[in-house]
Parts: sequence; C-alpha cells; structure tokens
Amino acid sequence: QGFSPLQRVIATLISPEIEQPVAQHIIPSSMVAGQCLLATAAFHALVSKPEGPDHGAFHAFMRQHGREYAPGSDEYHERFALFSRRAAEAEAHNAQPGRLWTAGINWLSDRTDAELMQLHGWRGAAAPAAEAGRAYSLYLNQLGQGRPLPEESMNWTMLPAAKQIKDQGECSSCWAVSSAKTLELHHQIYRPKHPRTFSAQELVSCMPNPHKCGGKGGCEGATAELAFDWVMKHGLAQEDEVPYKGVTGTCPRSGAGSGATAQLGRHSPSPEDLSRLGVREAPVGAPGLDFGMCGWERLPSNSYAAVLRAVYEHGPMVVAVSAEAWHPYQGGIFDGCPRDAIPNHGVVLMGYGKDPDSGTLFWDIQNSWGPSWGEGGHMRVLRHEGDGERCGVDRHPEKGIACEGGPKEVKVCGMCAVLFDAVLPRFQCGILPEPSTPLL
Repeated sequence: QGFSPLQRVIATLISPEIEQPVAQHIIPSSMVAGQCLLATAAFHALVSKPEGPDHGAFHAFMRQHGREYAPGSDEYHERFALFSRRAAEAEAHNAQPGRLWTAGINWLSDRTDAELMQLHGWRGAAAPAAEAGRAYSLYLNQLGQGRPLPEESMNWTMLPAAKQIKDQGECSSCWAVSSAKTLELHHQIYRPKHPRTFSAQELVSCMPNPHKCGGKGGCEGATAELAFDWVMKHGLAQEDEVPYKGVTGTCPRSGAGSGATAQLGRHSPSPEDLSRLGVREAPVGAPGLDFGMCGWERLPSNSYAAVLRAVYEHGPMVVAVSAEAWHPYQGGIFDGCPRDAIPNHGVVLMGYGKDPDSGTLFWDIQNSWGPSWGEGGHMRVLRHEGDGERCGVDRHPEKGIACEGGPKEVKVCGMCAVLFDAVLPRFQCGILPEPSTPLL
C-alpha cells in the first residue's frame, strides 16, 4: 500500500526523513477474521432454537442498546419479531459458501423499515446523459488520457479527522454529516496549521432547499452539491459552536428566522446548475475563502477513472450509494447491492485497496451510523475496475436521486451505485499544502 503524490508532499513537508510511508487500512484483516468468528458464535447462540432467537437474547440486546420495551406490550412483540427475523436472515447469509462479507446483530436490528429509511436522506443531482458524455470527454482531456491510473491501494484514514465517526441518529442528515466530515478532512490536508471542524447541524438547520433536491431539506434529505455550494458562499460554523442534535431545529445564525432562510434560498443554485459537472469556483469575497475553500467539484457520473484519480490526487469525497442492504453489515467486502440500485445515502469515500488474503478490490467508505456499525464505522465495498463492469438503471430516481422534475431514469454504475454521484470540495487554490505538525 502507498501514498498519493499529495500525501507524499505532506509527509515530506512534515517529516523529511520519511520518504516512503506506508498507509494501513483502518481494519486489519486479522481483526475482521476475529469479528467473523465472534459473529458466527453469537449467531449459533442466538438461533439455537427452531423458532428463532429466544427472549433472553433479545433482553440482552435491549440492555446493550438501552431499549425499554415493556414485556408483553405490542411494541415489545413487534420489536422482538423484527429482531428475530434479522437474526435469522443474518445467520442464513453467513451460512453461504464463498461469501465476501459477514452480517451481524447491531443497534439497527430491531428497527422498522421506515426507521431504517431515516438513516438515508441523500438524493444526488442527475445530469442529462448528453451533458455527462461531453463533460466526461473534457475531463479525460484535462487529466491526460494516456496517464496510468494510480497504484492499487491508497487511503486517507490516517488523518486525525478520520478517527471520529459520526452518528446521524434518526435524522436523514447523511448529506450534511458526510459533507461536514469531508470539509474537515480536506481542511486538515490543505491547511493543517489552522485546524477547525465544520458543523453538520448548521447545515441541517440553515441550508435552504427550495427545489427539493434530495428531499425537503434538514432532516428530510438534501444533497452534498447543495451543502458545498452553500458553505462556499455562506461559510459554516465549527462543531463546538453549533453541536449536532439530529433535528432540523431553527437556524442559529443571527436573525436567521424563516425570512432569513427564504432570503438565502433566493441564491440557491438551480437543479440544472447542481447537475452540471466540473468545478464551481468561489466568488470574490465568498466566506468559504476565509478557511481556504475555493470551490467544489462534481465528478463525471459513473466514471471509475475519475473517482479513483480524484480520491488519489485530491482527497476524500462524498458519494451517493444505495444503502438498503447495508444495515446488517458487520465486516468484509460488501457485494450485496443489485445492479439496478437506487442511490439514497451519502457517505465519505476515503480510499481504495486490495484485500491481502483474497486479492479482492474494494472501496473504503466511512459511514455516519456510529463507530459500532460495520468495521469501526467503515465499510469495504466491492470495487470493479472500469466504468462498465457493473452498471444498471435506477428507474425510480424520485425515491433517491432526483430534484423535483428530474429525469425518470438514470444509469448507475459501481457496486451500490458508488460511481454515480461523487462530489468534493476544492481547497488547493493553486498552492501546496501547508507544512505543519505530523498528520500520520
């Protein structure tokens, strides 16, 4: 495993004696194997009776996760039935030969389908096919079509900001949490002398969404395109100034009642502008420039080369994914999404790699469901080399990706549609990263 040229610049600036640092994946394979063994033992204990998990296992689950269902109540029976079904489904999955990932019991195992949908809340902007094709050709020309793709493994999880895994709670704010985390990561890469965080809650409470791109805004969904554009033009408080509460609430900005929010909404980008591919540069005097954000970029849709090169050369990004099947994930390389996936969740793409034991390629994803989910809050998603290796059609964009009046169907590529909509902030501004204290 290795570093990108940008990471090598940072490492050289902060530690000249380090010439060839080695990046390690956040979860060693031995730990994943241990998790698999523990999960198998746990499920054999849970599903030891023909009728499914016993009530003792459910009571242990309730104690672990702070549930207070009254035994014998309708809610208790409903939650127990959900828990039993999820345990049986996970056991059946784990019994499959040749599987790449392990299912498990976690804090989501007694949630209803409606409650699980609240963990999503991303609906990216879909570009018309003709425009996407033109933009992709231009992008390839700018990159230099003949350049080789980056090495097979690289990850930004060594950044200190990557260690804190957020939990969005029962608010469809993945778009805000993933955008705020990506801003923090890029700020740490490019301006390490001036550490700061970014408030997901201020995005949830203040950012308008007049065109209903990705939902109605706040805890009812939005997009990273909207988030980055708003932060660039209006700035963003730090996490300790506006801590995360997991509710839409009211905007804490001075004088920011409904009238102020409506005024900001008049300057919101149109759906057409959001779907346009390429870089948006910050206007002169934009508040985002104060902390180094000079723009944001939407990558060509469904381009493996563009996503791979961008995370390698620039840093983490927010991607739209289909997450309906993610809830029981405990570890391994996830390959459980259908081709015709519906992107409905925003996550941070941290890097990519190759499993040392199986040789299977993967993307490294940081989720917003807390550190107890998956591999320490992360997930490895199966990576297919090339643009057309795994593509399908999302025939229900209104359920996941569309602004009002958007296209009726869109092409989606990559496992769980990971290549469909990728967005990142731009902090380079024509200069090298600042030298500072060690990041590694």
